Amino acid sequence: MKKIITFLLALLMVLSLGTMAEAADSSMNRKLGYFDNTRTVLLLPARYTGSEYAASILNKEMKNIFKYPYYRTLDTSDYAGMAVSPASLPDIAEKTGADIVVLPTLQWQQWVFHRYLFDDGDAIVETRAIVDIYSYKKTDGTVRQDRGTYFDTEDEGFVRTVYIMDDLMKKVYKTFPYRRVPTDVSRSLTGETADNTPKAVMKN
Repeated sequence: MKKIITFLLALLMVLSLGTMAEAADSSMNRKLGYFDNTRTVLLLPARYTGSEYAASILNKEMKNIFKYPYYRTLDTSDYAGMAVSPASLPDIAEKTGADIVVLPTLQWQQWVFHRYLFDDGDAIVETRAIVDIYSYKKTDGTVRQDRGTYFDTEDEGFVRTVYIMDDLMKKVYKTFPYRRVPTDVSRSLTGETADNTPKAVMKN
């Protein structure tokens, strides 16, 4: 009987310590200006081919979303230059303790040509670009893919990388579940709510 009582007391002590630790974490979050359900995010640098400038715009777009105090971002220096694949995001989340892991990718191709032989006018530029944002949220347990595509032919003088990326991101944001002010959690950020954002599926 004494052993049972001792065991129950020990169990109550462990549960009490866990509750106190959670309360302490919540209190610390508030002191730091975070919310109780602020998510920890590992935002990986964009993996890209073609245009470093376009990739820098993509990185900036993502950083503008995952900012304090709605998100707490982790250091990504350990992944600098590493070839991370979408399939590895769950393992990375487990290793780093991130609630959300995000991997932006960009494929950028441009071809420059003239309409006619010996044409002295402006060159023609054909642009093909694809942005895929892969993301993994622990509570969902699946890697999702949100895509934007661009394909057009324009006079060289009218080609602007910023405009093309803006068009791509507008398409991505039609399904991408995360916003600067979160829409997939309670607006008061005091607890989780049903995720009513559009769903995306992995594309082959």
